[in-house]
Amino acid sequence: MEFRLAGPQDRNVVEDLWAYCFEPKEHPFFRWYFANMYEPENVLLGIQDDAVVCLTHLNQYELNIRGIRFPVSYIVGLATHPAARRSGLGGKLLTASLKEMRRRGQVVHILMPSKAGFYQQYGYELYCHQWRETMPLDSLRPLTDRTVRFAFVDSADRWPYLDKVYRAYTSGLSGYAYRDEASWRRHIEAQLAEGNICVVFDGEDPVAYAFYQLGESTIQCGEFVYSDYKGKRGLLEYFYNHRSQGEQLQWNEGMKDQSYRFYPDGKKGHETIPFMTGRIVDVKGALEKLSYDKKIQGHAVFSVEDPLADWNTGTFSLTVKDGQAVVESVKEVATIRMTIGALALLVFGTLDAKSLAVYNKLTAREEDMDFLDRLFPRTETYINEWY
Repeated sequence: MEFRLAGPQDRNVVEDLWAYCFEPKEHPFFRWYFANMYEPENVLLGIQDDAVVCLTHLNQYELNIRGIRFPVSYIVGLATHPAARRSGLGGKLLTASLKEMRRRGQVVHILMPSKAGFYQQYGYELYCHQWRETMPLDSLRPLTDRTVRFAFVDSADRWPYLDKVYRAYTSGLSGYAYRDEASWRRHIEAQLAEGNICVVFDGEDPVAYAFYQLGESTIQCGEFVYSDYKGKRGLLEYFYNHRSQGEQLQWNEGMKDQSYRFYPDGKKGHETIPFMTGRIVDVKGALEKLSYDKKIQGHAVFSVEDPLADWNTGTFSLTVKDGQAVVESVKEVATIRMTIGALALLVFGTLDAKSLAVYNKLTAREEDMDFLDRLFPRTETYINEWY
């Protein structure tokens, strides 16, 4: 079994396997993806007996993790030829992907799981959940704001309106994707190919936007973002005015939102959904790239188990001083033990060390636990990239 990056000559086999496993070639998203996102140099192929038997796309992003910009690969479209399934190729492909990311100098990466359990055995953990809200349109009325105004986005040239709101929404969060002009144009063009985009204004200032689709009894929002609560209420006003075009509204939003506590009826339609896994590519690189509270100084010895990346399995010393960490491989006795997935949850900010210990993902002495909790305080996470 060998792995290599795709070249121009491989496009047909990449498209064929995607069409077999995911959307058919005539599907609008298939056409959009291969016209706008496909980059052969970011597709890893698994070759056996001169045939492609598995592949995955390593789409390139930059994430904000605890205020630091991380270049990452986002694994999408992991596909295995039907004749080669149940032969362990998934784990081999993920290992090869980690090696390729490490070669590129990337220290963390992300993956949206179709089934989290498959990936958890390989060291992936869910760093981001989202709220999924489903409410009858008639029930939105007490949650609306009529003092705002609305506009359509009908061109990617309107991206600055969305960018301003997105920046406000993600301020202080961890794990979200940076979006530049090119990224915004792709997002907008993809949405307009299948649906609509509205923007809410408070005076002249954009305060909310939503990507949505009509045509069914449930109006689906693929992205629902606001800079303040008035913006959210404005979005609900906008969709309340669609009562003749649907029966209920469904939207996802970040777990930081607490306004569900004030819904008139919270018995139904309020749920969490698993959204994104994060994974450490390189233990030393990930911990040394973060910045830390400069008031914290200390030293700890920890061990990590990684089922895929042998360079991450072992014992390491962690020394923090002046906001920076130094990580070294050592032969000392570890007083902290954790899985590679637990380390990812610490790095992204999803859970603190004490919480991970409750769920048997980490063991440590009390003084080490306190040190970790000061280094990696829990923070709210968010991401809404789908491909």
